[in-house]
Amino acid sequence: QAILAQACTLPTAPTLLPARGRRQHAAPLWAMAPPGAAHPNFSLGGLLIAGGAYGFYKGSTISLIAGAGSGGLLVGSGLMVEHDPQAAFMLGSGVGGLLTAGMLPRFLKTKKMMPTGAVALLGALTLAYNGFQLSRWWDPDTLPFRAKS
Repeated sequence: QAILAQACTLPTAPTLLPARGRRQHAAPLWAMAPPGAAHPNFSLGGLLIAGGAYGFYKGSTISLIAGAGSGGLLVGSGLMVEHDPQAAFMLGSGVGGLLTAGMLPRFLKTKKMMPTGAVALLGALTLAYNGFQLSRWWDPDTLPFRAKS
C-alpha cells in the first residue's frame, strides 16, 4: 500500500518567492497549472487574438498580424511566468506599452471606441498589470544585459 500511495501522489508545485527568491523545488510541467499571475496575460492575449481574427474576417490583414502578434506575445508571457517571472512581466509590460502607444493617439484623434479605444484600453490594462507585477519581481542583479561593475 505504501508503494501505491507514493505512486499516486503528485509532486507539489514550486514555491515562488517575490523579489530575489527562487524556486525551492521543481515539479514536472504536466503536474503544474500556470500560476494565477499568468491568467490576465492569457485572457488579454486571447482577446487580442480574437480581435485580430475578427478584423481579418472584416477584411483587414494588418489586424490579424497585429492581433495575433501582440496576443501571441502576451500568451507567451503568461507561459513564461512559471519559469522566469521577471522576464515574463517585462515582456508583458513592453507589449502593453506598445499597444497603448500605438492606439491611444488614434483613439484621441478619431474618438472611435472600436477598435482603437478598445485596444488602447486593453494595452493600458496590460501595461498597468504587468508593471505592477514587475515591481514585485524586480531584481536588477538577474538582468542579462546588466553592465558588470
